Amino acid sequence: MRRTVRALVAIAATAACGFFPVTAAQAAPGPHSEEWWFPAWGIQTRIWPITRGGGVTVAVIDSGVNASLPDLSGVVLPGKNFEGGGDGRTDSDSEPGSKGHGTSMAISIAGQGGRNGWLGIAPGVKILPIVQGLDPEGLDRAIRFAVDRGAKVINISQAAQADVYPGHCPVPVQEGIAYAADHDVVVVAGAGNEGQAGNPVEYPASCAGVLAVGATGPDSRPWPGTERQSYVAVSAPGSGVGLIGRDGVLYHNSWGTSISSAFTSGAVALIRSSQPNLPAREVVHRLIATALPVGSAPDPATGYGIIRIIRAMTQNAPAGAPNPVYDALDKWKATQPANQPTTQPTTQQTGPAAGTVPGHAPPSHGGSIAPVTKFLLGVSAVVVVLAVGAVALVRRSRRRRPPPPPGGPPITPPSFGGGAPDHGAQRTFSRPPGPE
Repeated sequence: MRRTVRALVAIAATAACGFFPVTAAQAAPGPHSEEWWFPAWGIQTRIWPITRGGGVTVAVIDSGVNASLPDLSGVVLPGKNFEGGGDGRTDSDSEPGSKGHGTSMAISIAGQGGRNGWLGIAPGVKILPIVQGLDPEGLDRAIRFAVDRGAKVINISQAAQADVYPGHCPVPVQEGIAYAADHDVVVVAGAGNEGQAGNPVEYPASCAGVLAVGATGPDSRPWPGTERQSYVAVSAPGSGVGLIGRDGVLYHNSWGTSISSAFTSGAVALIRSSQPNLPAREVVHRLIATALPVGSAPDPATGYGIIRIIRAMTQNAPAGAPNPVYDALDKWKATQPANQPTTQPTTQQTGPAAGTVPGHAPPSHGGSIAPVTKFLLGVSAVVVVLAVGAVALVRRSRRRRPPPPPGGPPITPPSFGGGAPDHGAQRTFSRPPGPE
């Protein structure tokens, strides 16, 4: 199956995109000096002494992952390629100019250092690679596969225009997300990169129950291309960021909410590793409640603010703090028939049964669907068919601003780690910062 839509991070190989591969002389032990989010979040000083993400599997629904890279040694589990066959441990990205979208996302989450010294923020996690684009039935199938294989976090660094769907979310995708939530799995998605190109509503970020992430830069301000939408819940670094391609080369000055989503998925994994009994709902609640606001929260570009991992890891959400992600999901569930089979495993699942995965009950095959539910499912199928006919309206979220010129001033990282500011880290905001 051809991937029809992808939210492509800016790692195109054209001269206009300004890529500058790192040479061997520039390689250094990790984290790399350009990973400014490490001191900003206090990754080494505050978070890694607690956890590096061990015991958590992050599913990456994308183009696959080049598991042979030293950067991902011992990290990548056998997954599934729903579009071309195989276990997802090769990167099949065919987007023009791309250097391997899925591999880049996996390394941002769980990179082991490699020859460039480039580390992910949660190097202790395992990556479950799933090759799947954004056709609704396929994405539903991929989400359920991830859940049934034991993933506790699902990263979807993809986005497609949602205006053609009722409620701005395809019915099968919404049902897949509900299935994940019912099995205590956090679904994270990039808000979209079309903020300067019509700012369309884009799924799966627009779906109820998804932690939608906007992109900010080293100055803690919104990246201009990030979507401005009511569904944006939080934000994370997504501009002035380097990425490792499937060729193992470091490409500088990349941008996009794909990166923000990957970092947030890594943050969720770190929290879930440190507190394995903390429910998914509460993990998301904490991330939203402890975020550092950028402007008046909620802001359409940054949501409730830049995530602060150590705070979300160690502090409870205050009583009455909003949790719009799960509030929206609860509202959607309240509109569904009691018999709606959102919590049953996909019938297209392949491989071991869900019951063979620790913590997952065997599927139930008894009972029947009520006539009203059959009618609603039939209506849903008609909606999907009509949406496919409108495929020309589904746009790739891949417009990008020109990268900053090489040789610019060095980046001084902000501090959004929580607690006392990092020594020597200058904080720059579009407004005076409030108290920590």
